[in-house]
Amino acid sequence: MEELLKRYARLIIEVQLKLERGDSLSINTEGSTMGFARLLAKMACEATLQVVNIVETNHGKVVQVIPMDPVEHEILRPEVKGFVMCHILDLDNAPYLSEENPMDMVADVALLGSFGLLSDPVFLDRRIAVPWANIPYPGPFWAMQLLGKEASELDMWTLFASLYRLEDNHGLRFWEDQGNLLHYRKQKLNKLGRLQFSITGYDWTLQARQAKRTIWAGGRTTLANNRTFFSNLPVQHLLVSLDSNSAQGTFTSTKSFLVLGQLVEDATFIVEKGKVVSYTAKKGEHALKAYFSIDEGASIVSELSLSDNDTIESHYLTKGVHPHFNKEMTTHLILGGFTLATLTDQDSDEDIDACDLARSLVRLEIPVGSNVLSVTALQENGDEVVLMEEGISLE
Repeated sequence: MEELLKRYARLIIEVQLKLERGDSLSINTEGSTMGFARLLAKMACEATLQVVNIVETNHGKVVQVIPMDPVEHEILRPEVKGFVMCHILDLDNAPYLSEENPMDMVADVALLGSFGLLSDPVFLDRRIAVPWANIPYPGPFWAMQLLGKEASELDMWTLFASLYRLEDNHGLRFWEDQGNLLHYRKQKLNKLGRLQFSITGYDWTLQARQAKRTIWAGGRTTLANNRTFFSNLPVQHLLVSLDSNSAQGTFTSTKSFLVLGQLVEDATFIVEKGKVVSYTAKKGEHALKAYFSIDEGASIVSELSLSDNDTIESHYLTKGVHPHFNKEMTTHLILGGFTLATLTDQDSDEDIDACDLARSLVRLEIPVGSNVLSVTALQENGDEVVLMEEGISLE
């Protein structure tokens, strides 16, 4: 176990945040994950030769700040060259399944956030300036959602190690290669210009158009100073924002997923002029009704997220139970608010509205990937490009 946690810390330090000498790292953690925070801080001190601050919080409020000093004397430490942040996310703190009535929850914004349903706030003047990352830490409650009530601690760590490729030290190289692959795909997609999509699954087809002045996002993040990092791992998806009036057709979920603490299965959505106008579900239809009641924008088909259907994530994550992992397990269609990372030069609310981007307090990621899913795109010059066939992205 100790060796596994050290590999995870190395992955965070060397690949995810790419810590350098002189970096000042701040680790946000709750008391339940303090042990791992201390290990991460100790190893980060060795990499940066700088003080690492552990910020313990309780329900969002700061409890204490614990500075961890490197062994080097202060006069031997390099100057602070920049700041880096990360948040250790206790996977057992998510609410998961709930017996409460979903309609009773929709007015509580904090509760919507705990279920991972809140959209990005549209602050156009707040651009990412420093490396940052969300760092999941597994727990038995999370493991039971995916592996069943009899899941052991060994089962939990086996699953987590597989998702992060921590079985040996080759995992670090895997995520570097994955970052390069997604960067290549993203560049290739963005060269195609604005696209009209045709998405086809089992007995359904949806047409939609890329929103004006937007780009594909996802994978590795690059700052203005060319420093790169991963805000989340594992990472498999690339996403694009859609014109909020463009989606037309139907689509069906291929994996079960949680909405307001309720499991939704076999959901089918009929879409007209960009909005879901009717829907059915084998299970959890009342939760979808509660979600759609939140605001008018909640029903807009806002994004397409592409993720291959032959990855470890697609095989091990059998249902969407935690928002940190959802988009990585398969291709998704997303309802509600758009993602700011897809913007280009928009600098005002008027610009956002002119691009017909979806606005909503909330967003819902619906898995649609399968081994029959195909995604084709029509360029503005009339050329057709196949983006995905039988659930696999084409290079």
